[in-house]
Amino acid sequence: MLILGCIVLIAGCGSSGLWLADRIRRRPSELREFLMALTLLDTEIVWGATPLPEAFGIVKERTDMPWQGFFKDLQERLERGEAANIAWKATILCQKAHFCLKPEDWQVIRDVGKGLGRSDRTEQHKQLELVLRQLTLTKEQADIWSVKQAKMWSYLGFLGGIAGVLILI
Repeated sequence: MLILGCIVLIAGCGSSGLWLADRIRRRPSELREFLMALTLLDTEIVWGATPLPEAFGIVKERTDMPWQGFFKDLQERLERGEAANIAWKATILCQKAHFCLKPEDWQVIRDVGKGLGRSDRTEQHKQLELVLRQLTLTKEQADIWSVKQAKMWSYLGFLGGIAGVLILI
């Protein structure tokens, strides 16, 4: 019975560490997906002269989850008549739990909504380009950080379980 308890403790702690490592590894891919979505949005606004609800619908169909849900929620809010910047902030608050992003990532993403629908296409393009540059730097840092942190949490989970077993024995 003691051996079974030890195995369960190690497996439980190890799986917790692996779960955390997976969340850390997903952050760079979520940032990369958002970069692609913003590039597509920029193209639709500037070159396609597409109204924002339609542009968000196009972006929604070309992105994967969880960004697909984000842009779906955003499109629905705009179709109900909400202002773009208010809809952007409200969507972030509602959808934040579905992502593995850090608060500083959300701060940069929140900045996108400040100029949407408030200025002409050229100004929106400039603002989107600025945010794209910021997110590119953030993604590069996240790539480096996630490799180190994911390994650490993978090992730490199992080592924590082993330490717990040693303490209990």
